[in-house]
Amino acid sequence: MRVNYTGRYQRQIPRLKGLHPWIIIILFVALTLSHYTELLSEIPILCRISLPAVLGLTRHSVERLLYLLLVLYSGWALGIIGGGALWLSSGVAMLLRSFLISPHFTDAVLESFASLVVSALAIMLIQSHHTSKQRQEGLEKAMGDLESSRRNYEELFSNATDAIWIHDMGGNITLANKACEKLTGYPITQLIGKNVSQFLTSETVASARQVKDRLLRGETIDQRYEQRLRRRDGSEAIAQLTTRLIVSDGKPQAFQNMARDITEQRKLRDNLQFYLRECLKAQEEERKRLACELHDDTSQQILLLAHGVDNLASKASNYLPQELKDDFEKLYELSQQAYQSIRRYAQALRPRILDDLGLVPAVKWLAQELTNLTGIQVRVKTDIIPPLPPETQLLLFRIAQEALNNIHRHSEATEANITVEYQKNAVRVTISDNGKGFEPPKQLSDFAAQGKLGLTGMAERVQLVGGELELTSQIGKGTKIIVTAPTKLYNESDS
Repeated sequence: MRVNYTGRYQRQIPRLKGLHPWIIIILFVALTLSHYTELLSEIPILCRISLPAVLGLTRHSVERLLYLLLVLYSGWALGIIGGGALWLSSGVAMLLRSFLISPHFTDAVLESFASLVVSALAIMLIQSHHTSKQRQEGLEKAMGDLESSRRNYEELFSNATDAIWIHDMGGNITLANKACEKLTGYPITQLIGKNVSQFLTSETVASARQVKDRLLRGETIDQRYEQRLRRRDGSEAIAQLTTRLIVSDGKPQAFQNMARDITEQRKLRDNLQFYLRECLKAQEEERKRLACELHDDTSQQILLLAHGVDNLASKASNYLPQELKDDFEKLYELSQQAYQSIRRYAQALRPRILDDLGLVPAVKWLAQELTNLTGIQVRVKTDIIPPLPPETQLLLFRIAQEALNNIHRHSEATEANITVEYQKNAVRVTISDNGKGFEPPKQLSDFAAQGKLGLTGMAERVQLVGGELELTSQIGKGTKIIVTAPTKLYNESDS
């Protein structure tokens, strides 16, 4: 019933507003006819319309008062435009009578001007009242919207899945949401007033200070950074944080932090990386074993077989027909080819030069092998490289090997360059060619979807040792791969 009543009321409002102009016009016409009744004396009906006559008055002051009231009504109902129009019309009507008809000229003019002045002031007051009312309504609406936004923000803040807290310039927490309880183990009532340094480990205090200093210098930190936190029960949590500086009146006031607990994801990632590292280690050990067996066992047997065939052919050369001699020569050549192939396979699986002489000679050997096999001119430029961890040395060798294989199979290049540089605590290897190039995806992880598993393997290997891989390619302008690997592994620095 409430809805129906409201609907009826809302339908009647426009209808009532539409009646105001007609009511005002009718009243104005009637009042004007009464004001000029002397001119209408010869008209039978209109000559009787005279308010002073009805009231027994001889002057028309009452009509000027009614003009005033009608102008007020018009200003209230139609606003300043409608009120102004009627004010002007009433002024013309009253002043014309004062100058043309009224026997009391001075009194009529003064009364007309007084009525006009009072009505003008009244219209201005009405308009001012309407404007003030509209502003008040607008202010109330804005305050309501602001209160609604505040409640929505508080709800979002309190129920956000990420932990959000604000601490002042001294590090004391002033505001926190429910997710902070799960992250730290403290209820919100106990978090308020605590200093953030109580949740930082000794290793992470320095990184937190660096973030604070960068923000105070006006720098922006767009990407999340990792931070280790100490929980109430003494356990350690790993969180991804974003921090921004809260500034008021140009002065820093506080820091807002948003943290996402990635402890379990980090454990899963570390376990997966450990598993992949062990798989690669086992793979390399198997390659090394197979290479040793091929080099020390199979290749030696093939070599002995070749010498036996050669000795047998030499001893019986005087008694054998020419056809058999030719067959022995073919067997000897086949055995020599098999020996060279086995040696090449053994070197490809795990070249001894890598373990015996190190990365730089191994890379030069790769370049020479590609030149001998395909005719592609490969130039190598190297710095003096200090001894590297076996994993880093093997990683860089495998990436160089895979890159040269890709150049041979896909690039259609005639030249390639390999540069090995030593930087501070890192080795940088750059492999480039002048081939046809290709359009790389936006992220290295998209290579797997395109079937480029070799490049995907490069990226995974680099991540396992904490390095970085950068690939740039352009159609018609070749490809460049830059690998940067640390000279000291994380597990070594931790130990």
